[in-house]
Amino acid sequence: MAKAFGGFPLRCCVALAALAFNSLALNLFVGPSAGSYPSYAGFAAMLAAAVAYALLLALARRSPAVLDRPSASWIGLGSFAAGSCLIGLGYAAESTPASLAGWLLASLGTAWAAVLVGLALARLEPSKGLAPVLAAFAAVYAAASVAMPLLESVRPARLALLSLYVVTFLAALACAWKPGRAALSFFAERRAAAAGRPDEEARTLGPRAPVLFAVLFALGLVCGYTAFVVFGTRESAGVSYVAVAAAMLAVIAASRFARSRTDVVFHFGLLLVLAGLLVVPFVAQTSGGERVALVHVSNTLLAAGSECFAMLTWIVLASCGARRPAQALSLTVGGRLSVAGGVLGGLVVGVCASSLSVVNPLVPDVVAVGFAFALVAYALVGLRRFSFEDAVTGAGDGAPAPVTAVAPDAEDGREGPAAFIERNCDALACEGGLTGRETEILKMLARGRSAPFIAQELVISPNTVKTHVKHIYAKLDAHSQQEIINLVEGRRATE
Repeated sequence: MAKAFGGFPLRCCVALAALAFNSLALNLFVGPSAGSYPSYAGFAAMLAAAVAYALLLALARRSPAVLDRPSASWIGLGSFAAGSCLIGLGYAAESTPASLAGWLLASLGTAWAAVLVGLALARLEPSKGLAPVLAAFAAVYAAASVAMPLLESVRPARLALLSLYVVTFLAALACAWKPGRAALSFFAERRAAAAGRPDEEARTLGPRAPVLFAVLFALGLVCGYTAFVVFGTRESAGVSYVAVAAAMLAVIAASRFARSRTDVVFHFGLLLVLAGLLVVPFVAQTSGGERVALVHVSNTLLAAGSECFAMLTWIVLASCGARRPAQALSLTVGGRLSVAGGVLGGLVVGVCASSLSVVNPLVPDVVAVGFAFALVAYALVGLRRFSFEDAVTGAGDGAPAPVTAVAPDAEDGREGPAAFIERNCDALACEGGLTGRETEILKMLARGRSAPFIAQELVISPNTVKTHVKHIYAKLDAHSQQEIINLVEGRRATE
């Protein structure tokens, strides 16, 4: 895949790093520490992003051909350029209409760049989509540890941050332009091919789109609240970018030795966010240097955890898009919209807590602890049957694929669906040297059964199922359950 796009993974990594740096510059740009006007900057930017993704989603579902045209990228570039000029003008003249219009136009450009990068990542094999994302975020914070102190010394600060915002967008769009356009063309072809196959959506595996979007909304909610806590107050003590980079490297190291690599990213993010939230109540009990130190520690933990969730979003959307090429565009845009909506909701929670501190100074602390409790409850209850690793590998809790998706109809004395699967799975098992138990699991995989279902049906542990599935993938040279189904269906095509 990398050869087909001329260094494609590297360009994806650089484009994603530029987008992550762009997001960091945006958070600093709209924060109160960068200037007093306007107080609604963070809301305006995030609301504009949500509106931009909603517009792209409407086009992706109703007129996807519009987004497939080369002119779409030029429109995105022009929109960002006009928006950036209006933002600068609005801040200089303290003009609310100019600022709002600028954020909407600029967000449309950045949203399109994010879609291009997401589709380019989805064009990679699912097993190769994790490394570029982790490397990109680690590189961003390693670079930020050097660049941000230099930018803080520049006056006016907002001009320097706006320049960084523009430069990082241009870098992201330049790197994503070619692979993103190639990915758009590829997915458009797959979408057109699937238009005549109504069973295409039923055969796709992993979590259904509404479930996936709900999980991404929850992650966005956490990211929005933490962004307000870290960047949205004037007493912010900053972030240790070196520590955040170290946390990213720790995630990379841990994921390399874990069986569920994507779940490791989520668990790291969860622990870091919880640690940061639990430090917040202690801030009110201190003053002076101790207070600044605690705020600094909390900010760093929250920023690192939030970035883990941001990485997770990119990884999951890219993997789901790769396994569902006919739906890749709508999945990518819909997922980004869910995250943007969650971030907007998190900002609302943070601002409401800050506003109520006038009535009672303990309110922000209570909200922080309550948010931590809600996060743990959601992870233990809401995500009890959801696994990010399963979402990436295609072994999630999606609906089982109907047998007719991989078998011919039993008409006119022809072979029935069950017999077709049995025969072809037996043939594949013989060719791959599968054991009896592995053959039994192979037949269930071919019917679209999930790992929990197989474990319950065969009365074995989920870990045992995962071990057998791993062996089946290795012996049949497959990387996901969808490829297993394709192998079975491919035998029909050769008959």
